[in-house]
Amino acid sequence: MGKEDMEMNTPVQKQEIAAAVEPLREKIDHWRKTRTVIGRMPEALWQEATVLAKTHGVAAVQGILRIDYQGLKQRVFGPLAEPPPGRKEPPRFVELPPLPATAARRPEHTIELEDGAGRRLTVKVSGGNLADILPLAQSFWRL
Repeated sequence: MGKEDMEMNTPVQKQEIAAAVEPLREKIDHWRKTRTVIGRMPEALWQEATVLAKTHGVAAVQGILRIDYQGLKQRVFGPLAEPPPGRKEPPRFVELPPLPATAARRPEHTIELEDGAGRRLTVKVSGGNLADILPLAQSFWRL
């Protein structure tokens, strides 16, 4: 696969790669200058780039040709180049059964207090013991 995955290219290797890729770079530059409509690069050019990338590495060839890195990588290695480590099969949808109707829910209570002066206190309690609210209510009425 690609050399750049294992080691950096030496200056001599970079010159060799550039020399090997140069004819295709000229073809792509000519195509870019002479095309009348902006669109995808012709398949024949992609095929030549893919052959070069398999020999010299995706990053090295892409850098010289100035083409889409991911597109070239996908053509060299396929749509799923390497599955993530530890994954042996593709992800899939897993449906979970609904919770049974008897699943215990915590009771919810809303307590509204109002004193003679018109002040209000609303307390929402989820679970717990309602007797725990008594000291709060007593201090509210003492104010």
